[in-house]
Amino acid sequence: MTKFYKREFIRNDKRKLLLFGYNNHNENAGSQLEINNIPNPHMRWNPSRHEWVTYNAERKNRTSFPPKEYCPLCPGKSLDYPTEIPFDGFEIAIFPNRWPSFNSKSQNQFIENVITNSSKGECEVIVYSDDHFGTIAQMPLNRIELLVHAWSDRYKKLLTIEDIKYVLPFENRGEECGVTLHHPHGQIYAYPFIPPTIQKEMESFNKENFLIKIMRDLEKKYYVYQNDSFIAAVPPFARYAYEVWIMPKKQKAGPWLFNDKEIKDFAISIQKVVKGYDSFLKKKCPYIMGLHASPFLEDNNFHFHVEFYPPLRHGDKPKILAGSESMAGVFIMDVLPEESAKILREYME
Repeated sequence: MTKFYKREFIRNDKRKLLLFGYNNHNENAGSQLEINNIPNPHMRWNPSRHEWVTYNAERKNRTSFPPKEYCPLCPGKSLDYPTEIPFDGFEIAIFPNRWPSFNSKSQNQFIENVITNSSKGECEVIVYSDDHFGTIAQMPLNRIELLVHAWSDRYKKLLTIEDIKYVLPFENRGEECGVTLHHPHGQIYAYPFIPPTIQKEMESFNKENFLIKIMRDLEKKYYVYQNDSFIAAVPPFARYAYEVWIMPKKQKAGPWLFNDKEIKDFAISIQKVVKGYDSFLKKKCPYIMGLHASPFLEDNNFHFHVEFYPPLRHGDKPKILAGSESMAGVFIMDVLPEESAKILREYME
């Protein structure tokens, strides 16, 4: 297995900043951000939809579209202001979100006639690079491989915590998807329950592996890129015009089970998809990307996959979740997945 280093730096608020790299990080820290009060989020049960909604009124105070000369995710040691990462350089950094939707120390808030619970869990920020203008499409392939190692490390750590039932690494890219900081980064949410979408996927995979069932169709008709270990394809049931899933050709519960060859093939697939999206639109394509892994480190049924949702309905025209999508949960499509696959294949192969 490829060797990498992980440094656990204890911040001034006694919480951990994790630094992943191929080189051992031993730099002394510079000035740090002021300690903030950790919010106390809570959850409320929506009986009409059978799902939890989490609340944190402090999130409205989070950093949003800061001045161009200030980026809280850049290496801050030599800057005129402190940042989340008080060093001159790093490869990948992970730290606790200062405005979390889930917090291991949260306490329940009791409200009459409403079912509530504490929002125990974790919310982390994962910074892909110390280069403010870096993107997955442009960064070296071994950096994306390191990102896979970092994701796997957090899965293996967080899924062993009693209050955590599910871990979701995800990325929101572009202002169209709500991004307020443009430095390349994603997030990792550790939930105190299994989210409804994942619960449905688990039930489906426990009945049959529908991805293996349609794999030949994906490889021949819907693929946009594929290599020895992975296939990137527009699913035949896509809800967005240019939705793409990346999935191993053989069942794997999560990336913590990948060998070195699979990690490299996975990294290549991710970069091909992001670079292809950008080439297709001739600009940085907005998207939401999420890793769908099993809630269990050992699972012979769940089939890991990554889902990309560009919020587009045709070309660069935006897809707005309107009446049917928002009110009924029924997506209305005007582009066939077979046609989307043909279009995107030209840019991703």
